[in-house]
Amino acid sequence: MKYPLIRYAVASAIAAASVGVAHATDIATFNTSGRTNVVVYISGSTAVDNTLASIVQNSLCQADTLSTYISQVTFAGGGSETLYYCQAGTGSGLPTSDYLAVEKESTTGSVHGAEPLINVSEGAPSGVTFFDPTQGTAIDAANCTNDGSTTSNDCPTSVFISNVTPTGGVADVEAKLLRSVPGGAVLPAAAIGDDLVAAPGLDVVWGIAVTKNLYRALQQAEGLNTGTCATTPDVPQCVPSLSKEQVASILVYSDFGNTNLTFWNQVLDLPANPVDENIYLCRRDVGSGTEASFEAYFLGARCADATNGSDLHMATQDGQYVIESGSNGGIRTCLEAFYNHNNTITITPYNSDLGTDFPPVTPTGDQWAIGILSSEETASNLTGSNDSWRLVAIDGVLPTLENVVNGFYPYFSTDAWYHYKSGLAYPSSAALGVFNTIQADVGSPSVLATADATYKNQPWGDGGDLSPASEYAKDATYTAFPVTQAEVEANPINLWSKAAGGSVNNCETPTLFNSGVSGAGEPSGNTVTEGLLLGSGNVNKQ
Repeated sequence: MKYPLIRYAVASAIAAASVGVAHATDIATFNTSGRTNVVVYISGSTAVDNTLASIVQNSLCQADTLSTYISQVTFAGGGSETLYYCQAGTGSGLPTSDYLAVEKESTTGSVHGAEPLINVSEGAPSGVTFFDPTQGTAIDAANCTNDGSTTSNDCPTSVFISNVTPTGGVADVEAKLLRSVPGGAVLPAAAIGDDLVAAPGLDVVWGIAVTKNLYRALQQAEGLNTGTCATTPDVPQCVPSLSKEQVASILVYSDFGNTNLTFWNQVLDLPANPVDENIYLCRRDVGSGTEASFEAYFLGARCADATNGSDLHMATQDGQYVIESGSNGGIRTCLEAFYNHNNTITITPYNSDLGTDFPPVTPTGDQWAIGILSSEETASNLTGSNDSWRLVAIDGVLPTLENVVNGFYPYFSTDAWYHYKSGLAYPSSAALGVFNTIQADVGSPSVLATADATYKNQPWGDGGDLSPASEYAKDATYTAFPVTQAEVEANPINLWSKAAGGSVNNCETPTLFNSGVSGAGEPSGNTVTEGLLLGSGNVNKQ
């Protein structure tokens, strides 16, 4: 298999490369005599990748020493491998004379946050692939990099190594809710308990995404295409809404046969789409934590019966109307392909989980599609040709950080960071120390305040991630409900927990943590600006 690779670097590294001199932290220098390298391999969740990148750059590395290599895995529906290489900063816990390689595998999703570790603990190959940093010269060679142009060349397979033992993994939900790939079977409960040590990281705020043309049709149906919304339609006050029941009905329609919800006009009173009325679904793979979070929240699935895979689930990939992707980036590409006029974008379905074999598909374009995404969305994700989708309100409530903290938007999940129990697979103390530092940093309010700043001012408001209440509510500086947007931006700590019983359970209804906030209890929406809390349409109230 081939892995086309893109390289990004900070300004100093680019400048050095431009005159033909290898920068000190180009991966080509990895084998420098006398150099101490610490390599940390992390597998799993793709939703955490943006925040991880922020931590590496701002906390783990010395300034102006970071080089980043990204390999787009063409067979995995948009998945990727990322290699960060830098001189260790004080925040890493390593001597600053050391060099640090942090590798992130993002080819399947959250199931890889736990399953490879279980495999290794049980004496089997991990099943995951990472860059081989000792092949640095090949990675950094001209035939394996991209200097920022629109084309990239294939990397030789020699720069990758299979069945690497991960230092640790991360999943958007706890391992018992994940599904193995291939096959969709549950992970063995005994092995989860016997082999893994878990710690919470952050709370991921999720959203329902629709193509921009469907978004505009929803605005028209809800009367959000007049007045100020006619001239400035992409502001929070003009966001249309779907009900939780509508979303569940749309995204599981094929489980009930061809006579159920296959057309938009069966569930929504919308103006006709001149291309067709079909529902198109851009979904994640079976092993995805994004997928698991949706099924747990909207369907109550994976919760009542955690012993088999026969419970409710999202509509199964069919290669035409339902398309799987191996990453959140793949979801965005899928939505873009269905949206674009006279589309020329080809989607590669993710075929690795249920043994499917669907060929690439090029949608007609101008169609209406729906999907699920983290609210970790940057301005670049809605710029130029990427400007093809929007997040909607659910039951009238916008997917914003302040709405989660105030208890109005419960669609979030607490992730889980896994490493091995002491034994054969235990990583080096230096690598494990960095992994534990990342796990602690990823949920830190100060770290998240920096990362969340890049997810602000979207059409639906300010999204991103929150520090879990069970870990950080004692540090909250909020004074009373409702917590304001400014307070959350400065100190992004959730006050609602999915770990009331002491361990993470994403099947739980969020409960208000003992936060000490004045007036703690069920917050009232009467004191919140309606335009920020609610979509003011009526589709979900008919």
